[in-house]
Amino acid sequence: MQAGDTHDRLKHGQPMRHYPEAKAWFIWSFAGLFYGYQFILRVSPSVMTDDLMRDFSVEACTLGILSAFYYYSYASLQLPLGLSMDKFGPSRLLRAAVLLVASGALLFSMSDSIFVAGLGRLLIGAGSSAAFLGSLKIATLWFHPERLALVVGFTLLAGKLGAAIGQGPLALLIDAVGWRPSMMVVAGFGLVLSVGIWIFVSDTPPVTYGVTPAKTDTRISTLLSRLKDIIVDYRIWILGLYGSLTYVPLSAFADLWGVPFLVKMYDIDKATASSATTMLFIGAGVGAPIVALISDFFRSRKWPMIVSAAVAIIVNGVIIYVPGISLQIMFGLLFAAGFIFAAQPLIFSAACRLTPKASNGTVVSFTNMIVMMSGVALQPLVGWMLDWAWDGVRDNGIPLYTLDDYRFALSSVLICLVISLLLTPLIPETFPKKAQN
Repeated sequence: MQAGDTHDRLKHGQPMRHYPEAKAWFIWSFAGLFYGYQFILRVSPSVMTDDLMRDFSVEACTLGILSAFYYYSYASLQLPLGLSMDKFGPSRLLRAAVLLVASGALLFSMSDSIFVAGLGRLLIGAGSSAAFLGSLKIATLWFHPERLALVVGFTLLAGKLGAAIGQGPLALLIDAVGWRPSMMVVAGFGLVLSVGIWIFVSDTPPVTYGVTPAKTDTRISTLLSRLKDIIVDYRIWILGLYGSLTYVPLSAFADLWGVPFLVKMYDIDKATASSATTMLFIGAGVGAPIVALISDFFRSRKWPMIVSAAVAIIVNGVIIYVPGISLQIMFGLLFAAGFIFAAQPLIFSAACRLTPKASNGTVVSFTNMIVMMSGVALQPLVGWMLDWAWDGVRDNGIPLYTLDDYRFALSSVLICLVISLLLTPLIPETFPKKAQN
């Protein structure tokens, strides 16, 4: 290829790649591992609810607030991180973020009060806020735009595998050595992961798609102007609200209250219950790339979201309210609920299509901020509803909530899903149209 030909192809935004795609996947894999790692810590309170309520002498609402501290810092940092990634690139931020997560896990493991534990959760959430954004920003730098939905799907798969580890396997470890040593082990893994990110992750491939990063305008005034365009775009708000409402089965149920609900429903140990809720994460992880491929096949981002919201209402309603379901069938239902949820990540590829490539980090962060508000609101809300319905009975200082208490509190999940379905007529179709001859 001649030099002039190369310049012409870059000028007109045509794809050029002088490196194997396997290298792009290798670079992305460290960000994907980080996203999975932070998910272990995100869901970890779900398998230690009794331990935390006993050790810190708190009830459900306070425990919900403690768990949601992760979401407070995670959500509040999305916009600053999105702007920073568009300006500075993801690698430097990922290096600092993984160390922050590991430090938060270590502090949480050594906490002697609810306030110190809350600070640990804040640090975990602050570092974790860069994981998903960093994974997607690396994807926009190293992959062809047509690969974006698939990379988002595999990013979600990595996250859900991490969540699965943070349920059943972590519950077994906690039963064996206690929750504090278990958190120290998780913190140690984060330090090991940080070494890989420092050594291997970089922002710039040998040749990029379209305009080279050096020509990208990263002035603060330009970034703020792009942010303003995103904030005033109602389509981004609709996508974010849909994503937030459909995320509730994970943020409220799987991340925290699903394990004690299943323990009460089936009178089983928390390791078995956490294995059941793990099926929701496995379903979401398996479904994410499959739904992305289905979306590509039918050339639609909107219709998978509509079908997902409608079916999620039915499946989650059966999980919460229908009596007499065997534990084996419940495993299948939770897998189905996770698989159905897998259409939710399409909001990110849709949002990226609505904005210039230079603003992808910012639009993903803004959308993700709205999504994460579900955890901020719903984890304490479900806890408050549990306390409101609770009759005050305790066992060794641990509040005893009835199955009806849990069903009443988890009704908030179904309400959110119904609202998400009502929003779908406003969702724009963003799948690229076929070129006209």
